[in-house]
Amino acid sequence: MKLAVFIVFLAAAAAQDKLPRPPPLHREQFRVIYEWRTVDFEWESPKDRETFLNTSRYIPQNVLISGINFYKDNIFLTLPRMLDGVPATLAYIPTNQNDTTAPKLKPFPSWSANTMDDCYALQFVQNIEIDRNGMMWILDNGRVGTLTQSPNAKCPPSIVLIDLKTGENKLERYPLPADIVNPSTTYLNDLVVDNRDGDFAYITDNSAVDPGIIVFRLSDKKSWKLRDTKSMSSVPEAAIFRINGTTVNLPVNIDGIAMGPQFLTEDETVDRTVYYCPLASFNMYAINASVLRNESLAVMGEGALRPYVVNLGTKASQTDGMKMDSTGALFFGLIGNSTIAEWNTTVDFRTGQRTIARDPNYIQWVDRFTFDDRGNLYVIVNRLYNFVKNQVSVDEVNYRILRSYTGLKSYIYAEDLMPEKPPQSSAAAPTLAASLLVYALARLFA
Repeated sequence: MKLAVFIVFLAAAAAQDKLPRPPPLHREQFRVIYEWRTVDFEWESPKDRETFLNTSRYIPQNVLISGINFYKDNIFLTLPRMLDGVPATLAYIPTNQNDTTAPKLKPFPSWSANTMDDCYALQFVQNIEIDRNGMMWILDNGRVGTLTQSPNAKCPPSIVLIDLKTGENKLERYPLPADIVNPSTTYLNDLVVDNRDGDFAYITDNSAVDPGIIVFRLSDKKSWKLRDTKSMSSVPEAAIFRINGTTVNLPVNIDGIAMGPQFLTEDETVDRTVYYCPLASFNMYAINASVLRNESLAVMGEGALRPYVVNLGTKASQTDGMKMDSTGALFFGLIGNSTIAEWNTTVDFRTGQRTIARDPNYIQWVDRFTFDDRGNLYVIVNRLYNFVKNQVSVDEVNYRILRSYTGLKSYIYAEDLMPEKPPQSSAAAPTLAASLLVYALARLFA
């Protein structure tokens, strides 16, 4: 038995040597580049703004900035319709803004494409990703008013695609089947995109009753959901958040997700590691993308995923959003500590985490990260704890975008590896071996 374990460790070390190693660290201090007390828009006319205000279709303190992404000369921002009065749920600002104090947002792709109760338009966008082909992947929950007493589930949860390269900005909507996600309870929270073998999205659903990872394959528009109660559910000891004297109870399930660079498995096939964590948890988990792609595991139900999930260890606090760069460095927030942290994934998680920014005044609930094409890392800070408690003050700065130069790019642009052997027809054997390697890596420095 000891010999077998030793062999696994040797294989793990060999796999680790094949992973791209981050270059020497060169980090610039995070700086505030934009900030808002409340969010306003570039309206088609002053009369439209007045009409929206008078009819409560625009309630400034109810507009929360959540997600962020970058493409060419624009920063895209998501504005989830948790409360009433959010006139647009996806918007952008040009990167060459002169006004750093609350630039006005432009609805994307248009005002009409953000019309409430129009199921062909965007309803509730929590997050987006833009892949290496210029395709914007949009998570539209469909259900609006999730923090109100009467959420409206008129429109189905959907994946919406916009090809940014063409400039036409047409919406391609793919509703998720009701037998995969329940329209009344699902909450499509975050995603990563894998531009291999037909393009896949791995999506966290932090549904209070059915959390899991949804897999969407673009080539045939097929989706399935994988569940693992132990790693994807909130835990009571992490459900209480304390930030700057404010306490909030948020027993939220699987939330943040990130994906590492490609690596060659023991049998010389290409794989990637997907990292995730519940919001109300101190643990970080990992699973191989090849496992998530195995649709038969979804059919098998609860328990089928458990052998492939690796518990990497604990963090100092809870994490919402996180992002991987192209070399395998993971950036994530530690909410209770007002901290931004970094982990080089080629070393043990429990000893390899390090703080790169800490500030109780400016780093109040890190929500999402993104990279631009110039080596900058952007961070959304949105004081979500005040928003969910209905304590947003319009006299204080509530939303900030921070930026730091890293010289690196998003995981989207990680190096493509070529398998030395053709993929095997059976998914179970290689994915199990690859998962053992991930587990061995996690244990190698214990």
